[in-house]
Amino acid sequence: MKGSFNRILAYAVGTALFTLAVYYVAAVVRGPEKEYIAWNPVHAAVLTVLALAAGAAWGSRKALEGWRTLEVVVVANLSLVFGLLFLGWGMVWNAAKPLESLLPGLRDILYGFWFIAGVLAAYIIRKPGAAIAAETLAAAAEFLAGSEWGLTLLISGLVQGGMSEIVFAATGYRRYDLGTLMLAGAAAGVGSLVVDYLFWYSDKTLGVLAIMLVARLISGAVLSGWLAKALGDALHRAGALGSLAIAREG
Repeated sequence: MKGSFNRILAYAVGTALFTLAVYYVAAVVRGPEKEYIAWNPVHAAVLTVLALAAGAAWGSRKALEGWRTLEVVVVANLSLVFGLLFLGWGMVWNAAKPLESLLPGLRDILYGFWFIAGVLAAYIIRKPGAAIAAETLAAAAEFLAGSEWGLTLLISGLVQGGMSEIVFAATGYRRYDLGTLMLAGAAAGVGSLVVDYLFWYSDKTLGVLAIMLVARLISGAVLSGWLAKALGDALHRAGALGSLAIAREG
């Protein structure tokens, strides 16, 4: 029991320190001229709490230590692919800007695709840490590919993946049905809005934020949860995932 507690605490604290370090580098070292954000103690505190929760979920099961090399490779490759797709999705996001003139916050109905890496990896691998690892690595790949949102992507990826991870952890990493995947995607939507509110949207009205939240919940459930299941099942039927958990557990 003590060993489990120490492991969970180590993951929680380590994740929180990593998040704060990235935030500090983005807001202070690189500065508002490059990252469009400035250091704020309240924002730092909220991010720390979110990171603690994400880290605790990540370290909550001993099975994390049992990843096979193949599983690591699959998650890494998925993250790279989706990091590039996320970069391309930015063009879709920018093209959909006219939706904001129809109803402020409506464009967020497209936001959920940015959560899919974590949910898909968790659905395929079915081990603790898959969601948070894949989403964070995909965000890192997007950043390295030249995304306009800079280092803040690492925080977004960490929080989004962490929120999905918490959903899977709450089931004991035993449920990967459509409802659980959609809930994981929706949870990532909540985390994404918290980060975006802290960095960019604090001037939005409560009504607009409510629309954004509903849109991200729906988008996360569909473009992340439902789509992850559809893609995972398609890959499984194609025989590409024969030695992974999705094939063994159905």
